[in-house]
Amino acid sequence: MLVQLIYASVGNNMGAAAINTIVAQGRKHNLERGITGVLCHGYGIFLQAIEGERAVVNQTYAEVLQDERHSDAQLLYFAEVSERSFSNWALGHVKLEKLNAPFVLKYVERLPLTPSQISGASAKAMVLDLVATAAVGHR
Repeated sequence: MLVQLIYASVGNNMGAAAINTIVAQGRKHNLERGITGVLCHGYGIFLQAIEGERAVVNQTYAEVLQDERHSDAQLLYFAEVSERSFSNWALGHVKLEKLNAPFVLKYVERLPLTPSQISGASAKAMVLDLVATAAVGHR
């Protein structure tokens, strides 16, 4: 059963080196587990879409919940899907603060972002829009 999960969390005191480590580890992990998705970060938060087999996606999210680098994690969206939306990326990468603020404000009421202010529908629309506009990095 293929599923898609989107969560948001607060990043705990992370600089660029820590983010780069998370992205590199995430890509390796996702390739090994058959997961695809996109990790967005900026304004002190992470917003991540994960897709793959249900048990693997659930296990990955459980690991995020235990990861000390994240706090205030909130599940925003979870659904069965017939096909992947992020099949081109083991872990695509988006730096939210590099986007124009009006782009982000299409999906949230105000900046800075907090996990509680992002709805599931807005989170899904934003990550799909990022894919459609080629804003996702993959290297």
